[in-house]
Amino acid sequence: MPPINWQSDLTQMAVDLPNCHKNLFFQQTKKDFFSRVDILKKHISLLGTHAIVMEIAKIVATIGDAHTAVVLPRYNRLPIEVYCFQEGVFVIAAIPSYQQLLYQKLIGINGESIATICKRLESVISHENQSFVLAQLPEYLICTDILFGLGIIDDLYHVTIQVETDQEKQIDCQVGTIKYEDWQHVLTEQKKEIVALPLYRQQQGQYYWSHLNVKKGFLYINYNKCKNMPGYTIADFSTQLMVAIESNPKIQYLAIDLRNNGGGNSELLKEFFQWLDSFGRLNQKGRLFVIVGRDTFSSALLNVYYLKYHSEAIFVGEATGGKPNCYGEVKYLSLASSGLVIRYSTQYYKLIKENSQLSFEPNVVKAVTFQNYRNHFDPCIEWIYQQIQVVNV
Repeated sequence: MPPINWQSDLTQMAVDLPNCHKNLFFQQTKKDFFSRVDILKKHISLLGTHAIVMEIAKIVATIGDAHTAVVLPRYNRLPIEVYCFQEGVFVIAAIPSYQQLLYQKLIGINGESIATICKRLESVISHENQSFVLAQLPEYLICTDILFGLGIIDDLYHVTIQVETDQEKQIDCQVGTIKYEDWQHVLTEQKKEIVALPLYRQQQGQYYWSHLNVKKGFLYINYNKCKNMPGYTIADFSTQLMVAIESNPKIQYLAIDLRNNGGGNSELLKEFFQWLDSFGRLNQKGRLFVIVGRDTFSSALLNVYYLKYHSEAIFVGEATGGKPNCYGEVKYLSLASSGLVIRYSTQYYKLIKENSQLSFEPNVVKAVTFQNYRNHFDPCIEWIYQQIQVVNV
């Protein structure tokens, strides 16, 4: 490849991003933005490619728009999957050769504490609230390209991680990195050994699906992505739901799970939501529930607010990663020399009067804990079941 002209790319970013974004300087001044670009230009010759990408990501992250971010190149990763729980960061999946790490608490990488690393990663995560940071951290923590660019590790292919075992014993583990395309979805294999996963962890390859608990008269709808699946559109799914509910009077309770929905097209399930608004059997307090979480973002959050304003739903879960009043409707800018891509917002959505509100807060807060995850327990659904039992009594 020819050498990358980073000076040219930074000049292009400084010109094009303010012109393309809906309102790039809503949170910081033009002077601050251009000053950051100029400082990076002066030091560019001292940095390697990975570090330059991270510095550009930091500049873009200061804009304060979660939809506007550098699309970070990701080639190498740790052979594990992690998640941020109330008790800390835990390994929730691992390739077969590192199964001893499964369900261990990750406390450090190359001798640096996870708390410190997360703080450093936060500087390259475009975000508007801490819920979104929590949602993004698992992907950033396992990407060695990112860790290398930030100077957290000094070897892309061999990393030492520190874990704390169930017996609270701290151990070092040398791990070799793998390519993203070689990562096997080991959770699929692990699930074969599990008798029953909570509903929200089932059928993860499906964008939308439903489950009827006949005994409780409870219909659960899992809506993971605002996007059509090949051969089975959301319109088809919506029509089937409406027909099934109308024809079955035993369905007295409904939950719509949006906790893992990062967005897409907010209009796709709108017909069903509008129908639900006028369907008296379910649109009652104590009969309709919506589950939200840190991954509820963008178009999914628009759906949440539609339901808030047009239904009697009770909202359960965590604060959302999406901010109520936010920028969105993403387009992409490619820097000419490096090919580095920056996504940016072209529209502004104002859903509420109070602009200082950073997240949608559910009526009933249910923390995501490692113990619940390990025990295959969903506190949101269990709370809803308790309300159903109370009503039935």
